[in-house]
Amino acid sequence: MHYHCSSPEMRAPLSTVISRQNSSSKLLQSFSFSTSSNIKTLKQTHANLIRTQGIHNPLLIGKLIADIATSHPSNLPYARSVFSQVQTQPNTFTWNSLIRGYAHCQNPTEAIALFRLMLCNGVSPNNYTYPFALKASASLPDPCVGLSLHGSLIRRGFEDFDEYIQTSLINFYASCGSVDVACKLFDKCPVRDVTTWNALIKGYIECERYNDAIRVFRVMQDRSKVKGDEITMLAVVSACAHLGALEVGRWMHAYIDRNRMRTSLNLATALVNMYVKCGEIEIASSLFRGMKERDVRVWSVMISGLAIHGLGKEALGLFYEMQSIGINPDSVTLTAVLSACSHSGLVNEGLKLLDRMQIDYLVEPTIEHYGCIVDLLGRAGRLKEALGLIQRIPLKPDVALWGALLVACRVHKDVDMGEKVAKEMLELDPHHAGAHVFLSNVYASYKKWELVEEVRNSMKDQKIRKPPGSSLIELDGVVHEFVSGDSSHPDSQKIYLMLDEFRRIRRMKEHQPFSGQMLFDIEEEEDKEVCLSQHSEKLAVAFGLIKTKPGSQLRIVKNLRICEDCHSLMKMVSEFFKRDVIVRDRSRFHHFRNGDCSCKEYW
Repeated sequence: MHYHCSSPEMRAPLSTVISRQNSSSKLLQSFSFSTSSNIKTLKQTHANLIRTQGIHNPLLIGKLIADIATSHPSNLPYARSVFSQVQTQPNTFTWNSLIRGYAHCQNPTEAIALFRLMLCNGVSPNNYTYPFALKASASLPDPCVGLSLHGSLIRRGFEDFDEYIQTSLINFYASCGSVDVACKLFDKCPVRDVTTWNALIKGYIECERYNDAIRVFRVMQDRSKVKGDEITMLAVVSACAHLGALEVGRWMHAYIDRNRMRTSLNLATALVNMYVKCGEIEIASSLFRGMKERDVRVWSVMISGLAIHGLGKEALGLFYEMQSIGINPDSVTLTAVLSACSHSGLVNEGLKLLDRMQIDYLVEPTIEHYGCIVDLLGRAGRLKEALGLIQRIPLKPDVALWGALLVACRVHKDVDMGEKVAKEMLELDPHHAGAHVFLSNVYASYKKWELVEEVRNSMKDQKIRKPPGSSLIELDGVVHEFVSGDSSHPDSQKIYLMLDEFRRIRRMKEHQPFSGQMLFDIEEEEDKEVCLSQHSEKLAVAFGLIKTKPGSQLRIVKNLRICEDCHSLMKMVSEFFKRDVIVRDRSRFHHFRNGDCSCKEYW
């Protein structure tokens, strides 16, 4: 969040402030340079102030501390040292400068400590103090600090008249998850500039309420006529990427072009990522190739995009091209390219990259890198090698690492190893829903219903719930969400009639659903089939077929990994209804066309 402090003292260069205090040409010549972030220049200014006795001038020393504190986080100890040597009581401006510097660093608790020390010294905060203190409190895990600041500013009468304080409060409440409180504060704002709107949009995104973030942006445009800036665009484009909302994302891209906004490197990277996450890998690639400037981050985004679309060889090619023009990969890039190897079955290439990572790229392998290799070996059916890697790596295996192997055990139906892996996961995280569900399915496959019931009761006692399946589909710029077994949608009756049609078509084709994946003791095959038929992606694709013209492409975003039965059904839909169906699940894209999937059953 950017705060635009309108204090004349905060904005003015040091030379200007000095000229107001002392008009003598000799003193002015001593400080006739502008504010600089160069520590050497700042120290020269400090020395000149000491030499000319300007060090005793509260305004001059306050301005020096402000320049040091806001120049770079590494200079904060120096600013604090100068601050501690001030002989008279520092004024509010000086306290604000130091609080501001610490509010923007990695240790925001120091900003709050300074605020409290300021009060203990009898210095009253003003309307510039609170935005900096609130920004610091927004980064703290305990919201009580921000709540006490809110109470303090109400007592001092600052809440209602200052737009920067109001924006800071909105940002604070949104950052700590109380976005509904932030919305109420927003509604009370008499003046809402782009910074205020950005605070609310950002808040919805941090709370993963991406549809609400887009809704607020639309209200901002349609009713308030406030033009978005780069921060707005970054936020809303990010929301489109999460939702897979291609139509809205395209409109945002057109909005940027129509308003002739400068497409910074950050914004261009966000657009590439949006098109990747919305399934338009070719548009993403075209944008990427058209960028005048490309840093390691955008290369990583593009490599990752190719990876999740199953284009492993293309991702590797881009990885080597990146190095050929002198851009060195970082840890994120290597995670992306290892993921590409995993999704495309490039086992030898992935293992070679891991072996050469420290030598060729000076990157120490992290748990994420090892996770990619475990996934790589697991997908290839080399489960024992994957287990051996976990047992010998120098890092302590975490739940995610074991989870990658657990998925492989489920795919390759290695029940014995899967049971051991699930128990390892529960040792690390007794509340892990996935491990409990896997164990229950293992016991169910052996008809050990007593053990199934034991796992089930354990989950109930610990209040452990498997995350519900959720799928999104965008039609005419509106994102519709479905959860498994959902009947709340206005078109539910038509949707369930379409599900009946799916079952009829599958029986006609003599296709049996994959009911073996069902959890717990559901003995009747018909009941299993009904449960499977109501998975969220099936509801979404049924709704898409009802509401779109024949031949239209359907795009679905799923929060979990697509199951075998839904994967099979999507192939059937693409063939029988002559539709291209694109599904983005938790780990990758599946492009269904004419009864086939781009994953080639390697998922």
